[in-house]
Amino acid sequence: MSIKKYVKALVDTTTKEHLETIYEQLKAINEVAKSEKYKLIILSPVLGNDKKVEFIVDALKIDDAKTINLLKLLSMKNRLAELPALVALLKDTIANLTGNYKGYVYSKEALAEAKISEIESKLSNKFGKNITLEQKISDKAGIQVYVDSLNVEIAVYEDDIKTKLIKNIIRAI
Repeated sequence: MSIKKYVKALVDTTTKEHLETIYEQLKAINEVAKSEKYKLIILSPVLGNDKKVEFIVDALKIDDAKTINLLKLLSMKNRLAELPALVALLKDTIANLTGNYKGYVYSKEALAEAKISEIESKLSNKFGKNITLEQKISDKAGIQVYVDSLNVEIAVYEDDIKTKLIKNIIRAI
């Protein structure tokens, strides 16, 4: 069985705004799920479902009743281990419903806001979606644009350009 049915049930029973609230409360699960303690608790056959849900609610500081009920349901169905996948699917679903997508621009040096806005505009026009980009500094010389929900990745690296240039020079000789 797929985790998609839980996201579909959420979409069918709540508003877009409330979906975003649920996502905001659950999105930190990816960081929490990396810890060994989380894995031990979630996969423990000794701990009851209530204790597992209580751990997640406390760890993520969840106060929304519908989110807590979702966690209880996932716990009853032994699906808490799939919570990070559910959150990723929820993010993509919200993006599809609202038409707003978030992406990242990775570069070695900070780009001007005007340049990021230009890239956002061109990507938005190309895909017919509203795309906002957040800049992140990376150690690679070049630029990478990544919009996960649309499966878009565009990258130009200095090393690749140099390699291709050398190959073309050698071919021309």
